[in-house]
Amino acid sequence: MSVDSADLIMRHIAMRKNTLVVDSLKLIESDSVRIFGEPAYLQLQILRNKVRTIVINYHPLAGERYLNTRNTVNSYLERFFGRGVITQDESVTNRRWENEDGTMEVSYTDKYTRVFVRLGKR
Repeated sequence: MSVDSADLIMRHIAMRKNTLVVDSLKLIESDSVRIFGEPAYLQLQILRNKVRTIVINYHPLAGERYLNTRNTVNSYLERFFGRGVITQDESVTNRRWENEDGTMEVSYTDKYTRVFVRLGKR
């Protein structure tokens, strides 16, 4: 995805966005948006005028609301990508999906309810 497309998308889904340029990396961060029907913050990491990583940080919630958000994100990711590779480290469950040619990877950690989408891996 190009920088122009990313800017257009952020303009449509976020009321406010912040841009930070550090050396060759450009970060675009949104205010609160809704992804899969849940409140979240969105960050686009841009390198060489292409979006390389999309980070979705869901709002930290307590109790049952956390469980509902986690279950909703799990169900959407499984619907789109299948079960993926599941690993557990103590109380943290990590899931990972990669497409066949290795150019995209999606990883998800349930402890922080955070999703990483890496594009153009190769």
